[in-house]
Amino acid sequence: MIEKKRYTLDRIDDGFYVFLQYRKEEKELLIPASKISVNLSEGDIVCIGETESDYVIEVMANETQNMKDKVSSLLVKLKNKK
Repeated sequence: MIEKKRYTLDRIDDGFYVFLQYRKEEKELLIPASKISVNLSEGDIVCIGETESDYVIEVMANETQNMKDKVSSLLVKLKNKK
């Protein structure tokens, strides 16, 4: 069984997808764009496992949407404080 860890896609930079480990954002994982076979957007929460020759990436759609809703709500609260 492949061990998977959760990451958030931080950015796509110079041909690499830059992931930050979920909740431990100081740990970074760089994966060449050529190794990514799923459609990803910045902010997506994913589970990534590594095989001998490839990466297994599973998009956590519900968690991603929940986080985007939470961030959106916080932005609205900040704007209303002015």
